Amino acid sequence: MAFDFEALVGHLYMVGGRAISSQPPGMLVEVAPKKAARGRELDTIFIQVSPSGDATAPPAFYDQMATLAAERYFNSSGSVTAGLRTIFNSLNQDLVDHNNSGKRAYEANLFCAVLREQELFLARAGAGVALLRHKGETVPFPTEFSNEDALFGPPLGVQPVPDIKMTRTTVAQGTRLVICDSRLADIEMDRLTMALCTAEISDVLAAFKDMAPPHLTLLAVEFVPPDAPSPASVQDARTTSRPPTPGVEADIKTKTAEVEVAKQAPPERKRLPNPITARLKGLVGGILILFGRILGGANHLLDRIIPPPPEGGRSWLRTSTATAIVLLIPVGIVGLVFLMGIGGVGESQFELCLRGANEAAQVARSINSSDRNGVLAAWNAVIGKVDECNAIRAGDPALQGLTREARTVIDMLFQVERRPTTRLESFPNANLTRIVLQGLDVYVLDSANQLVYRVSLASDGRGVVPDTTAPISVMRRGASIGEFRVGDLVDIAWSEENTQIMALDRSGLLIECSPRFLQTCQAQRLLAAERWVNPTKMTLWQGRLYLLDPGANQVWRYESSGGTYNSSPVEYFSGANRPDVQTAVGFGIDDQGSVYLLLANGQLNKWFGGEQTRFAYSGFPQGQDLVSADGLFLNRDPIGQALYMVSRNSRTVYETSLAGTFFNSYRAENESDFAGLSGVVADANQQVIYVLSGNSIFVFEKARSQTAP
Repeated sequence: MAFDFEALVGHLYMVGGRAISSQPPGMLVEVAPKKAARGRELDTIFIQVSPSGDATAPPAFYDQMATLAAERYFNSSGSVTAGLRTIFNSLNQDLVDHNNSGKRAYEANLFCAVLREQELFLARAGAGVALLRHKGETVPFPTEFSNEDALFGPPLGVQPVPDIKMTRTTVAQGTRLVICDSRLADIEMDRLTMALCTAEISDVLAAFKDMAPPHLTLLAVEFVPPDAPSPASVQDARTTSRPPTPGVEADIKTKTAEVEVAKQAPPERKRLPNPITARLKGLVGGILILFGRILGGANHLLDRIIPPPPEGGRSWLRTSTATAIVLLIPVGIVGLVFLMGIGGVGESQFELCLRGANEAAQVARSINSSDRNGVLAAWNAVIGKVDECNAIRAGDPALQGLTREARTVIDMLFQVERRPTTRLESFPNANLTRIVLQGLDVYVLDSANQLVYRVSLASDGRGVVPDTTAPISVMRRGASIGEFRVGDLVDIAWSEENTQIMALDRSGLLIECSPRFLQTCQAQRLLAAERWVNPTKMTLWQGRLYLLDPGANQVWRYESSGGTYNSSPVEYFSGANRPDVQTAVGFGIDDQGSVYLLLANGQLNKWFGGEQTRFAYSGFPQGQDLVSADGLFLNRDPIGQALYMVSRNSRTVYETSLAGTFFNSYRAENESDFAGLSGVVADANQQVIYVLSGNSIFVFEKARSQTAP
């Protein structure tokens, strides 16, 4: 089966009802350069940047954006989706910075597609659309063209976090892709399908030209095997990039080719040795080496027993006897080896199991990669067989290799980023349920022992300063602070206004400690705590204290006055249409004051002023839907705004935008590290993520290590 394709590319540029022969600005097709980041060597990227809003920039502006998009993708690391997000986030930030600088404000639509082997990734921000003709079906992206509400999204340059629509599909011989501005959606789908079904790529362009509106920018692609002949009008090249326009302020690498085709080189394939054959060869080789050593030893022994005669003398051993000995010794050794072989023919239980695991892996490798469910089922069967073998003999290198191979395939299907983890700290008999990060200090709540620890991190955030981990004496059950005695702790949070770490107990006692003077803390009793039923989480926003109480099906809000909370709480949800938050496991508040509530089934709802607002997950890979959750962290850091959810069942940390767009899903290389996931926090400056699991704090890198295998 073919795992690589070439892309036959053509463009259509309509201006004022006339077709312009020159390439549209902002359109680029690029294969991986020689110095592409690891994992990008065989990728091909298709880019279309188009104007949006009232102001239109010079054409070179959009060419520059397309060139930067390609460069940033091939210089990025991680999965394809991570690379695409790098493009959208960085270009959006460039436009936001440009617009905030006082210069003329510009907005742009961006559409990117990436071909990797048989997989095609599509991503869009703004108003671009696409049509995919695959296996007799025409599929629109990002939605049905009749759904105008979902068809148009905010372009780049208008909000801090781009709204990215993303999907992933497969291609086959003859699959066609059309990327176009939103004007394509005005044409009837039947006519679009007929155009896509014409004979050659040039016919596709001609058909679209006949029904195009006066203004249109379109990129047409057909995927073909490497050995397929190119049409006579098609020119082979690696890029459609153009040289920069003189006089335009842009740092663009000069490309001289102006082409209509970009080819993806087929990967070099190596025949992997059959593991059973390799073991047999090793066994035979070992027997031969042993046989040679035995013969050498026998020869040395004979030299001592029957020394050679003196020069010119005659040996006391008769020639016929010596000949018999020379013949019988090898025959005896061969017979001995044969008997040893007969005795060892029966394979052990482990060897039979290993053979079964290797056979299962061979079956999994033979399944067509387009059969996603089949591939997934086959590799899960391999993991099941490996688990059986590990029960017989754990730690075998062959089994470890099969596990890594199976996980790699499954992770690719689910777009999982697997990371090595580092255990920063563990606490005896602890159950860590809440983590707060402030600078280089980490605070964790141990719900089992009802106390709070502070952990001081090293300057890089990836280690712990020795002998600095200690509990906060007054943030523990039974501790005394003034006239108050601390009860069972509910949660901890950081107060930006007072620069203090806070802890709350179930009786309403709020404890506040300065990081510099942890032994001299203050406490106050919140009013109307008797109205609480089962409070679980708290957070602070602009001095206000919000308390999540699933038992009361409510979020309580306490107003601050002079640094204290001396009034009764206000119900955040009021009226007849109150939501059901009895299964809520976490919540957070963004800079605009919107409240995000995460339920145990993975559903996340967004509220503003007590009224529900629109929120929906998007871009999640097939089979990676968030169906269970145990904790939420909302990162308000301007350079790292995101939502992080942890799921103990899947041992996964999910990352999305504040709009719900899928960014990443992380799992540990050693899956047992995430067996007790309960909390997460991210540091955008250090580019690391901290998680709580059981009694331990773990840290891992957001980006994949460049030296990772």
